[in-house]
Amino acid sequence: MVIGHRSVSRAWLQFVRGFCNVHRSTDGQWLGMAGTRGALIVLEGVDRAGKTTQCSKLVQALQQSGRPAEMMRFPDRTTTIGQLIGAYLENKSDLEDHTVHLLFSANRWEMVPLMKKKLEQGITLVVDRYAFSGVAFTSAKPGFRLDWCMQPDVGLPKPDLVMFLQLNPAEAALRGQFGQERYETSVFQRTVQQRFEQLMKDQTVNWQVIDAAQNIENVHRDITAHSLNAINKAQNLPLGELWSETPKN
Repeated sequence: MVIGHRSVSRAWLQFVRGFCNVHRSTDGQWLGMAGTRGALIVLEGVDRAGKTTQCSKLVQALQQSGRPAEMMRFPDRTTTIGQLIGAYLENKSDLEDHTVHLLFSANRWEMVPLMKKKLEQGITLVVDRYAFSGVAFTSAKPGFRLDWCMQPDVGLPKPDLVMFLQLNPAEAALRGQFGQERYETSVFQRTVQQRFEQLMKDQTVNWQVIDAAQNIENVHRDITAHSLNAINKAQNLPLGELWSETPKN
């Protein structure tokens, strides 16, 4: 029996949401998130834009100011699913493109219970890549529509702030270690950046663009300012669902 990609996607959505065993209300919010909570802050951008460095600096700055904060990164290569993804990215294995996309999504969903618990405890999560990277990278491949790529991640915890580190892919290619993994080619990264630009048109997500061509400390200053604002606003708000408000085509 041949199953179309649309059917596979719907079945996958049912599986990953059931697997997480987390409950949501009907108005696009996570239950149990009312009251003071941590903020969900995401850093995105092309490869070698400085996301990991800036995530680490932000967590350190928040902790030093007395605000509980922890860093997460996707893919999380410590899990069984993450190890499959890691082998693929390091060119140690080959996987079909639809399969890889769903694995990336599953890797995010499997971390939802932990993310929810941390946020409920008042811990701000600073995340190095999230669903936006998954969508941007897969949709940069031939034959993939943006809306199809978004579907597996609909309903994930919605970030309070997403900061896009804006850097010309040509400049990123000059930075250390560029080219060591599967997607690190200048041509592909340019297409990825175009997909990010499409995603940033979504006004249901709090996007902020950061000039990543600045020196590290200036980038950190800008990121910290936006983050403190998001943390203050998020404290007494429930956590939303990602892309649940996006009109369906």
